[in-house]
Amino acid sequence: MVYTLGESLLDIIFSSLEEIVAKPGGAMLNTAVSLGRCGIEVSLISELGDDETAQEIIKFIKENGVNTKFIKKYYHQNTSVALAFLDENKIPSFSIHKSYPDQRRLISPAEFHSDDILYFGSLYSLDQKIRSEIMSILVRAKQAGAMLCYDPNIRKHNLDDPEIKQALIENIHLSDIIKASEEDLLNIFGNLQAEEYLRKIRELNPGAIFIITRGEKGAIGFKDELIIDLPAIKTNIVSTIGAGDAFNAGIVNAIVKSHNKSRKERDILEKIMVSGIEFSAAVCGTMDNYVDLNFRKYMRHFIS
Repeated sequence: MVYTLGESLLDIIFSSLEEIVAKPGGAMLNTAVSLGRCGIEVSLISELGDDETAQEIIKFIKENGVNTKFIKKYYHQNTSVALAFLDENKIPSFSIHKSYPDQRRLISPAEFHSDDILYFGSLYSLDQKIRSEIMSILVRAKQAGAMLCYDPNIRKHNLDDPEIKQALIENIHLSDIIKASEEDLLNIFGNLQAEEYLRKIRELNPGAIFIITRGEKGAIGFKDELIIDLPAIKTNIVSTIGAGDAFNAGIVNAIVKSHNKSRKERDILEKIMVSGIEFSAAVCGTMDNYVDLNFRKYMRHFIS
């Protein structure tokens, strides 16, 4: 089973005041929907209100093959909303309006297994109001031998708070795969070269696969002494919302479809990077936050 752990909300996307679309969103919801559309068994661990927005989100993700058993619904509570404004390069800026009760509780799987994959990340994974529950889930999954994948997806955020910084360090330390954008790493470590980012990560987690996504420049990945630098796929970009989330789904797709989750296989690095790039390019060519429903029909890699 694949689990994604993260925030669920409604994205209202503005290309202009005349061009507005609404999509279920949240990084790990987006990742889960892409996986469900590729026929991969996936469950989303998240929180929602009990309003009409939540009902529409639940309906949508169910229709796309995502198990909603682990979504906590809060009665008499609205669902969070994100306003996303696309600039001339189709890059969004967000205004997020969160709606959670004072007392929150996550619904966790009763047990994890060694062949499970748990993907988590974003500011949600650093939220101090549910951090103890998130850590409990991560530790139980790790102890069961599940593969933990982390996408900091941190963007502009004040990491001067020692509790927030410690939570991020813990996430890196626990993870088997760490995928971060150049923007994430700039916000976490400052303006460094890729090899310096690698050194910083290796100080916290010596053995993890580490991938840096670089937008139109592609991605560079590191595993042990192996370094792979791959170009991006040339795409007519409509929106970059969900591009990193789709890369996450591509990573999981490559692992699941190749029937090989061994962290000792060096060639897994190239497989997950190629798959991630393909998924990301597919999402950038649409206004959706997830791969197209027919995407798996024309994927070139890792179908068997």
